[in-house]
Amino acid sequence: MNLIGHSASVGSSPLVLGDRGHREAAPELRARLEHRLAALVPAEDAPPETLHRAMRYSLLAGGKRIRPLLTVQVATGFGASEAAALDPACAVEMLHTASLILDDLPCMDDAALRRGLPANHRVFGEDTAILAATALLNRSFEVVAESEGLDAAVRLELVRLLARAVGSDGIIAGQFCDLRSDWQSGGDLSGLTRMYVQKTGALFVAAVEAGARVAGVEERWVGAVREYAINLGLAFQLLDDLLDTFSTVEVIGKDTAQDHGKTTLASRLGPDAARLEVCRYVRSAASALDPLGSSATPLIDLARSYTEPTMERVLYL
Repeated sequence: MNLIGHSASVGSSPLVLGDRGHREAAPELRARLEHRLAALVPAEDAPPETLHRAMRYSLLAGGKRIRPLLTVQVATGFGASEAAALDPACAVEMLHTASLILDDLPCMDDAALRRGLPANHRVFGEDTAILAATALLNRSFEVVAESEGLDAAVRLELVRLLARAVGSDGIIAGQFCDLRSDWQSGGDLSGLTRMYVQKTGALFVAAVEAGARVAGVEERWVGAVREYAINLGLAFQLLDDLLDTFSTVEVIGKDTAQDHGKTTLASRLGPDAARLEVCRYVRSAASALDPLGSSATPLIDLARSYTEPTMERVLYL
């Protein structure tokens, strides 16, 4: 199923990533990201050992890695080196992992599984899970601040945008609204969409903007990839809602029915309309890249490669 009906406009843009770069991005780049993530956090035998085991347990448990892939692909597509983008990309993934550990806590979503494994607090206890998440959060800022090959002004901007993404108008705001049953009961479609932009979209935006900032491109190009990321994040969250309602633990590797009793876009729209909305979001993500011309194809393909398989799973649920 082709979710993206995209016709790129002709015109010059600084995005230079070609087909060869896209083909190499999947296994080779992912392997380099995994290796760098493992190197950026303390070893399991470094004291305090249990804390560091907990950090590595969640950070290195796999997952889609789409956020750091976006950071590297945007940066290199705009002409920066992969070496310059790799650590900021890993910092984005650390933030994401920290948010997952916290989301799974009993006082939050009370999840038992994450990425096919027992949730962090089920293995190490709630106290250690909270500390591991906090340590990963702080380490992400340290990694950005120490990124070699980046000007001090760029490092400062990266710290600012990551802090904003995770703050009280970003991930934290989205999670707060998601947990509040009093807010949920009155949530309209615009309010739910805003929650999704904060809870999921904020880190997608930070990922692509980090890549653009590493490359030092003009604001118009930053705006294009930012709009792409907002729509891609909305598609991801809506697909997650559909899987939570209709899929199984064995298929998605985490608890289902986590949204039971909550108002979500999927529950408000219904499954058929929600599927159509996913398609619309992904097409809007592609359209946002029109100013980049045909060189935006790798980012469009990345969106397709992560959303279409999931969409196929929910089509017949």
